Amino acid sequence: MVEIADFVVHAPVPAEIVEDYRGRVPDELVEIWEQYGYGTFADGFLRVIDPKLYEAEVGDCIGKTQGDGIAIPIMVTGLGDLITWEPSRPGVTGILYRLGDTTGLGSLKTFLTLTRAGGAKHLSRTLKWDIFPKAVAAHGELPYEQSFIFVPLLSLGGQEKVENLHKRETIASIQVAVDLQGVIGH
Repeated sequence: MVEIADFVVHAPVPAEIVEDYRGRVPDELVEIWEQYGYGTFADGFLRVIDPKLYEAEVGDCIGKTQGDGIAIPIMVTGLGDLITWEPSRPGVTGILYRLGDTTGLGSLKTFLTLTRAGGAKHLSRTLKWDIFPKAVAAHGELPYEQSFIFVPLLSLGGQEKVENLHKRETIASIQVAVDLQGVIGH
């Protein structure tokens, strides 16, 4: 049983999403959907998302070129990163649009366990989250659909400062990042 002590529910996951993705995503994710739904955890940094919506809106932004080419969006971060399930690995991958990089996060079970046990240290090491708590302190908590995005983007000369982070719609931010920076192939 997956336990996430600080999970904040946003909405239930419709039964048709659970059935459409059962067997295509890890059992732990299905458990989260059934037990918690869509929502946030890890101090609001990690967001469990609707994979169907994200596939439709940012599927062409994922950049999966290796293995079987399958990458299912399952989470986003409060800094506009996309986390995908990639069955050919098998594991989860963080696509860090703000840094133009990707990071392997291990199996979903391992990622969740290490996030629970290691907290901020684990998120710092794997997803470079250090500026996120500072942004929350300066700008307030994020609505579920939004992330903190650097304006201008770091790749366009923006500086990695809290004052340069702005609340933006996550999906639109991923689309803009890819339009301006290109797809991050992995």
